[in-house]
Amino acid sequence: MSRILFFAALLFLAGTSSAHHGSAGQFDHSKTVEVSGVVKKIRFVNPHSYVYFDVTNDAGEIEEWRCEMRAASVLKRSGWSEDMFESGAVIDIVGVPARREPHGCYVETLALNEGEAIRRSAELEGAKTASVERPLHLADGTPNLTGNWVRAPRERGGPPRGPDGRRAGPDGQPAGPGMGPPRGSRYAQSDAGVVASAGHETEDNPRFHCNATNIFHDWTFDAHVNTIEQDEDVITLTFGFMNIVRTIHLDQDSHPDNLEPSRGGHSIGEWDGDTLVVDTVGFAEGYLDGRSGAKHSDQLHIVERVSRGEDSKSLVRTWVGEDPVYLTARFEGQDQVVATEAEFDPYNCEDLTQEVVPGF
Repeated sequence: MSRILFFAALLFLAGTSSAHHGSAGQFDHSKTVEVSGVVKKIRFVNPHSYVYFDVTNDAGEIEEWRCEMRAASVLKRSGWSEDMFESGAVIDIVGVPARREPHGCYVETLALNEGEAIRRSAELEGAKTASVERPLHLADGTPNLTGNWVRAPRERGGPPRGPDGRRAGPDGQPAGPGMGPPRGSRYAQSDAGVVASAGHETEDNPRFHCNATNIFHDWTFDAHVNTIEQDEDVITLTFGFMNIVRTIHLDQDSHPDNLEPSRGGHSIGEWDGDTLVVDTVGFAEGYLDGRSGAKHSDQLHIVERVSRGEDSKSLVRTWVGEDPVYLTARFEGQDQVVATEAEFDPYNCEDLTQEVVPGF
């Protein structure tokens, strides 16, 4: 049986959950819903998994429900499995109701067969989320970038946000754009850039259509596992989110003419001591920020510096970007990933957001 409850206290919940892909637009975080039923099936897919179940309402009628969980890749890395959701199991969910779907919700906690409630982000037995040590150098002395990497855990709370919405840096000063998303666009758009972004709607975000956004934000988005392969002439980065594949050519001194524009661009790299310096051009026009709608032209130019952390577990990347067509100033950012024992899981996007029950 479902019952929708209105709690002012859930405004706090809205603040902690609204970073979720599309959550604020799809779900009403000012409300909560408690619903119990019988599991019909589970869809372990990216970008969101869904559990489908039957609910008997007060009139004795069967209502077909579905509730959204985290991405399958993230759930599996956290120890969740499809086998947990056996058909016929009793399920109890506390969550947030969908805005446009009468029998849909966003899972905050769930319990199976009257067991203990499990938080949406819980790490269960068998989780592979701990960072691991990895040699800093290969046998030939080259810095070691190989293996699987995942976004470094974020400290709870963290430094305060400035007036632009970004987290402050270690020195208390406003951090660069890569340190935390501000409200609205973080980019200094030219008149042409404003025109290119005009009319952007939330639904236009490429992530809502199983498309990649860009090479910097997608590397850590939603904490998917990335993988790096490395040899003398080429370093290949495969993103766990949206399947971007980047090839960094170490055996090329310049970009070839007549590049075919792509989301990942064309990258050449060289070692500056233990730091990999990567120069990338040849981008297809796309988004700098899929939420605000800020776009880049095909003249986007990115320079990255990638180095291993001193703790032998981390990989730090900084970048500087410029776009003489859509921007009037450079932008900067940084991120950090840590070595993980978790397997790389191809994204294979299957967005079920627009699916509406009944009829599953």
